[in-house]
Amino acid sequence: MGRGYCLLIFFFGAVGLVPGATEEASSHDKNVVFRSDVALVRVDAQVLDRNNRAITGLHAEDFVLRDEGQPQQIRNFESEEMPVDVLLLLDVSGSMRPHVERIASAAHQALAVLLTGDRVAIMVFDRSTRIRLPFRANRQEVQSGLDAVVREESFDGGTDITRALMDASRYIAKEARREARREARRAIVILTDDRTERGRDEAGVSRALAEADAVLSALLAPDAMRRRSGYPGPHGGGTWPGGGSMGGPLGDIIFGRRRGPYGGGGRTGPVILGPQTTSAGTAEIARSSGGDAMSVDDAEAFETTLVRMRQRYALHFYLPDGTHPGQERNITVELASAAGRRYPGAEVRYRRTYLSPGGAGTSDPILISQVPDNPRAGPEDG
Repeated sequence: MGRGYCLLIFFFGAVGLVPGATEEASSHDKNVVFRSDVALVRVDAQVLDRNNRAITGLHAEDFVLRDEGQPQQIRNFESEEMPVDVLLLLDVSGSMRPHVERIASAAHQALAVLLTGDRVAIMVFDRSTRIRLPFRANRQEVQSGLDAVVREESFDGGTDITRALMDASRYIAKEARREARREARRAIVILTDDRTERGRDEAGVSRALAEADAVLSALLAPDAMRRRSGYPGPHGGGTWPGGGSMGGPLGDIIFGRRRGPYGGGGRTGPVILGPQTTSAGTAEIARSSGGDAMSVDDAEAFETTLVRMRQRYALHFYLPDGTHPGQERNITVELASAAGRRYPGAEVRYRRTYLSPGGAGTSDPILISQVPDNPRAGPEDG
């Protein structure tokens, strides 16, 4: 994995643009005016110090952004002001109950870091996915939803993490379109032991996350599998590549509680029974999306994860002239010299490549999400 990652979304026409205006941008993120005849690229970046703590309070002049090695002016700069939509994706397979209970217990304090306009939804999974709570801004509803998961789920199913991540990505993207929440940052927070009975498909999941303009953060339960009799520890298992079509725009998401032993089917490859589970690559996928992966055993892990959702920077620049549709382009984001001296050893996380959906001059008022570093075909979200 590369050291830097980003999420990229392209704004055209009416989204963040003023028709007929000339472009000017101050160095302090204020009174920015955009041209309406060019595509605006947004790079979401996180900056961590040498102790893995988020660095806040930076400004546009603290960053240097290059596209294909050429410096690009940062036309707009945003940080914690953007609303956040968070989808909690909870593994309710066997032996995960104590970890879900931990999240539910920590929710009251953790949810307090969210601001007005932020929303949270709850999805659970074993071999299928189920919406337990649609997006809500009321923290008490979210707390009650988490308590209901602990009380009502049986925690005795198998696990298909790849399918869950694909379904979660499609759901959060669909809700963003339905609610016209294009300006909101989108994040999926998965709680899992990272042991799956089915296929691993890092590239496919990364593409789905990018199409949803969502960052993934992982709360990992390293001891969960040790609690299962006959199953290997967290470092056991091998690698089984693959994965398959999810079938339909939202796979087999079930709205409500589980229906039947595993709540659905789906073309996701053969089930591996017994001890032959494998890592789903959750931590790697999270980092490639620009997110974090930390142990749920950390008492403040849930709260820290939510705090970091708001500690990201959005850097906007114009798609360079002469860019061809579908062209893969490379970007770098670094701290400027002065900022680097203030924060020696700091790391900027962002995705380093993107494919242009269209050259400069496109004026259609649409939003297009970018594919990951190694794009591959995937099912469309209908």
